[in-house]
Amino acid sequence: MSLFRNPRRSLVMLWSFVGLIAIAVCFLAVAVPDASAQSALPNEDDGRRYSQLLQNIYQFILQNYVDEVDPALLYEGAMKGMFGVLGDPHSLFLDEPMLSDLMRETDGTYAGVGLYISKPVQEQEADGAEPVYVEVVSPIEDTPAWQAGVLPGDLIIKIDGVNTTELSVDEASARIRGPEGSTVVLSFRRGRSYEFDLEFVRATIEIPAVKTGIIDRNGKRVAYLRIIEWMPQTVDRVKEALDEIKKQKAEYLIVDVRSNPGGLLSSVVDVSDLFMDSGIIVSTKGRNPQENFEYNADKDLILPTDFPMVVLVNQGSASASEIFAGAMKDIRRALLLGEKTYGKGSVQQVFPLSTTGFKLTMARYYTPSGVNIDKAGIEPDILVPDLSFTDAQLESLEKLYESDLVRKFADENPEATVQERKARAGEILGMGFDVPLEFVDRLLRDELERTKTAPVFDLEFDIQLNKAIETILSDEFDELLRSSMTLSQALAAN
Repeated sequence: MSLFRNPRRSLVMLWSFVGLIAIAVCFLAVAVPDASAQSALPNEDDGRRYSQLLQNIYQFILQNYVDEVDPALLYEGAMKGMFGVLGDPHSLFLDEPMLSDLMRETDGTYAGVGLYISKPVQEQEADGAEPVYVEVVSPIEDTPAWQAGVLPGDLIIKIDGVNTTELSVDEASARIRGPEGSTVVLSFRRGRSYEFDLEFVRATIEIPAVKTGIIDRNGKRVAYLRIIEWMPQTVDRVKEALDEIKKQKAEYLIVDVRSNPGGLLSSVVDVSDLFMDSGIIVSTKGRNPQENFEYNADKDLILPTDFPMVVLVNQGSASASEIFAGAMKDIRRALLLGEKTYGKGSVQQVFPLSTTGFKLTMARYYTPSGVNIDKAGIEPDILVPDLSFTDAQLESLEKLYESDLVRKFADENPEATVQERKARAGEILGMGFDVPLEFVDRLLRDELERTKTAPVFDLEFDIQLNKAIETILSDEFDELLRSSMTLSQALAAN
């Protein structure tokens, strides 16, 4: 879930996407909507009539139901019903615990287990349809969930025994959060049928804004900058990284926003400004004219605009990350490489109402070429999918997980060399598992390094990063960038 500040009104905008949030990430709420905001009803007579009916029914139930009723329950039930009928997963009533979480200031730290999660929009399904569970987008490096071996794509089917099919992603997040040192049991499903429970001790999770390093390849120096979240300190950290890149005399830049779920609008606008010398970064449009606004570059450049640049994206790149990627693509500042992004292009605001509150979709955002990517995402210029599996391979992979061979090897050989690890990967495949050798090798490597600090980048198994390096160093890079399409051109072509 993402939070943005609108400089026009000092309101904090919550740019959420379909359930994708960092567990226990904190938010700063905005002011309560004033009475004037209620004057834009399609039919004011109907609005007044239904409002009076609601008030009359509320009073009638309160006074006449056979048992005494808590007024707060009636209020919360009515609020949930009103937001539920909108059919918008981003607009919902916030009970007291949820609002309390959102009211905390976003600073990149929280108490939890370290997961980004999502949940597909749950529409009316036919009888017998598969239940919709909360899904892990990615574990956050160096956190309890990462160290326990939770993988992207794992389904969280229960939280302390509570089935997640009945929970919104906000409710699931609130249940996973808790005081530091307390415990929570998450039940996972990996693949089609492999299920397991993990008990976590909640810890304070500190998310670094960026990670950066230099990659030497054939005498060329390629700077790598990973933006992990769009937080208040991100722009300063990116400035420091870009200054260091200049000092290191790097000649190329790869910016990685994969699995970055979003953050502050001010952060992504200010960071984008470091790469743009003019033009629109992003615009917002809503039914209320006050929601229409353009954010323009102020020419706050650190690197020249012709500095070769690739932006890495995937399905976990959402909201603010899509604003950045969309701006870089539309002005042809960088090539996008990886997989299609998440597709979160609507704007929410959070409104506290005493101890409860709500968030409501108020506008949509548009890239510089005028495209709204909500529910569509952004296709990269160069598609490089991650590893995928056939149905038969998925079944074999489940058997591998159930065998516990990977964990046992790591436990028994904590100091295994690369050669020993690769040899064991081959032995495992020889046992009849129909899984790519590279994937088994990566599982073994990750399990061996689970208790170590995560590296800045992974040149051994990251096929998208390696393709980005190959692309940016190629003689064809400039022509690829010149011939790339803006989002509006790509939309017209389709």
